[in-house]
Amino acid sequence: MTTRRWQSEGGFALPLTIFVLMLVTVMLAALMVQVQTDRRIADSSGDLVEALVIAQSGLEGYIAHYDSLAFRPSNGDSLRINVVGGYADVIAHVVHAPADTMLGGIDYIIRSRGRLIHPTRGSDPQAIRVVSQFARWEYGTMKVLGAYTAIDGIRCTEGACGGTYELSGYDECLSAPNVPALFSRQGGGPALVPPEVDPREESAAGNAFRDSSFTGIDWRQVVSGAFHPDYKALTNVNDWATYVLDGDVILTDVDGAGLLIIIGNATLSGARFKWQGVLAVGGNILFEAETSTVTGAVVSGLNMVLSPQGAGRALDWGRFGDAGTHIEITYNSCTIRNAFRSLSGFALVPGAWMDRWASY
Repeated sequence: MTTRRWQSEGGFALPLTIFVLMLVTVMLAALMVQVQTDRRIADSSGDLVEALVIAQSGLEGYIAHYDSLAFRPSNGDSLRINVVGGYADVIAHVVHAPADTMLGGIDYIIRSRGRLIHPTRGSDPQAIRVVSQFARWEYGTMKVLGAYTAIDGIRCTEGACGGTYELSGYDECLSAPNVPALFSRQGGGPALVPPEVDPREESAAGNAFRDSSFTGIDWRQVVSGAFHPDYKALTNVNDWATYVLDGDVILTDVDGAGLLIIIGNATLSGARFKWQGVLAVGGNILFEAETSTVTGAVVSGLNMVLSPQGAGRALDWGRFGDAGTHIEITYNSCTIRNAFRSLSGFALVPGAWMDRWASY
């Protein structure tokens, strides 16, 4: 009887042991599957984050690309931008455009589809993420009231015009509306009135310059240093860049192009001063070079806008040169546009960035 009981118990223990081993094996296999699943989820989440970074990099690269070119993309324009870890296909669609697109204010939706590529996993994208941004294309510009806008007034040396003058408000570039040859805040005193000049002194010029809307130039931002030019010295003067020169400046034998801003007074001296684009001066301009030529537009006396109607600021006349000097100022809308082209580009609409924009 004892022997039979031992044999019966031995036969029960073996199946139980096998069952326990199978149960443990199933649990371990399930655990391994769970670990692999969690790892794949983590890898996929990481891939999506990397794809988001690629998409955003492509979006920013596209905007920077057209900011550097200074001309806007056409409707439906697309560009592939390669970045570390993959590439982004970016496309821009115009959603609104004014009647005159040369004035800017053109609204775009820019979509960037980022694709993550791990070469060890093959050539197919491991993750795709799409982001979009509403942006507006703006052109840098200014209001041109005259070929020469002398807010501070202008007169001849010692009240006499000894040199020769050619001021033209006819647009040399386009069949566009002309401007006065000279728009001047005269306010009394010796005035420059050669036959070619229309000073328009009966206009509201005495009150028109009280803020930046007078010329469209935010002079307060320029003086405060909020405007960041390409150069703060006359360097590379023929590449249509922007320049800001602080204080009073004497310019001798200058030949250049672009947007030239002088915070103080400007004296043009030497054999010649030749500029294509815009010359904007906070104080007055003394034309003392043998030949002074500006093709575009000239503005002086912008410091007058720093207080209402120039209150507290003595009228500091600009001055044309002595006998033997020659001055030519000609309005040209194309050189003005070129002078501001480095300021053209996309302005992002705040709060208009989107993730996972639907394909279209």
